[in-house]
Amino acid sequence: MKALSVPMPPLALLCGGAGTRLRPMTSSVPKSLVEVAGEPFITHQLRLLKREGIEGVVICAGYLGEKIREFVKGGERFGLKVEYSFDGDELLGTGGAIKKALPALGDFFWVMYGDSYLDINFYPAFEYFFPRDKAGLMTVFRNDNRRQKSNVLYEGGVVREYDKRSPSPQMRHIDYGLSLVCASAVENYPGGENFDLSDLYRDMAEKGELLGYEVKKRFYEVGSFEGIKETEAYMMENGWGDIRGYVGSYLREATEIACGLDKEEIEKAIRLIAKIRGDGGRLFFLGVGGGAGNAAHAVNDFRKLAGIESYAPTDNAAELTARVNDDGWSTVFSNWLKGSRLNSRDGVFVFSVGGGDAGRNISANIVSAVALAREVGAKVIGVVGRDGGYTARVADACVIVPTVNKETVTPHTEAFQGVIWHLMVTHPLIRRTEMKWESVK
Repeated sequence: MKALSVPMPPLALLCGGAGTRLRPMTSSVPKSLVEVAGEPFITHQLRLLKREGIEGVVICAGYLGEKIREFVKGGERFGLKVEYSFDGDELLGTGGAIKKALPALGDFFWVMYGDSYLDINFYPAFEYFFPRDKAGLMTVFRNDNRRQKSNVLYEGGVVREYDKRSPSPQMRHIDYGLSLVCASAVENYPGGENFDLSDLYRDMAEKGELLGYEVKKRFYEVGSFEGIKETEAYMMENGWGDIRGYVGSYLREATEIACGLDKEEIEKAIRLIAKIRGDGGRLFFLGVGGGAGNAAHAVNDFRKLAGIESYAPTDNAAELTARVNDDGWSTVFSNWLKGSRLNSRDGVFVFSVGGGDAGRNISANIVSAVALAREVGAKVIGVVGRDGGYTARVADACVIVPTVNKETVTPHTEAFQGVIWHLMVTHPLIRRTEMKWESVK
């Protein structure tokens, strides 16, 4: 019997994972509903399944699964019939979820991971599987240990070995994320218990019951921040995304940056600021462009809320422009600090995207000011981006805003400078005065 004579089997979509690598984004939203290219990711998956001739989908849901059902409902707007199988009080794992969903899946069915986007033609794999009377088929991709560890020994259309936990050196392929499984292969596994689908695949391979079908196109995934960025870029490049996807991408980058900030370095800077105030010292905020804007705002808050005598040379346009005109740009800050009698009790606080680089003549005014601070024994604090430059190399405390996308380094760095110094000035160790709106009852 040829595969053309039977309809495409239903597909089990595994959406039960907790998405821990995407925290805090997935603290209240399941991974399937994380926005990718302007829409919840599962929207892209369901459109893909419809395109490939799938008619019935069983969503195996666990963590925050009800939110997936609220969004997808019965699947009518995707042209699909969607049913649900919930893990219950205890997560069942990928294998346990399939076991529980068997009554809704029939004699054989597709299996796809809920965080995978697999832009391939499903039908050739089905055509290869159907007449061969085996318990299952795994699509495989030759990655030669690139991106992820290869875990499949594939030869002659058959998966000879599969080991997700301890792959052998001979393995050159990886589980692509799309499989066909006969219900009979799952029936002997215990119901209501947690087990991984990889155990089922390993057992099938050991018995010679797992066919392999090699695909040539790489897979995309949304289980990590980096994976989301790659998937979104692929979708936008192929015209499947929405321009609104940039908003979601930018905000995800901000989330990733917030999670990657060095909390110990922030605490170290806070302790230094408290010591400067305790010693009767002053804070001098330095920045250019967006950094100058942050410096002006920070001066206000550190004076008003923290009771620290604070200044920024860029707040006095007359003196600043006179010094640039008479002395030159590179020494404008250091000469201003000399005029302010910078001393060992004071602190210099730098807001810069690159932190300064004398060798490449980038932000030379910041480099000379920081060098002066080191010379007189003043403390140096910085919130900078990229690799932190000269400031990070010599500072007493320097918070580096992580780079998650080289195309958005500047806006994220300048934005997080505001986040970080607001954190500092409201820290219990620093703040002295109650803030206006927080004091309104």
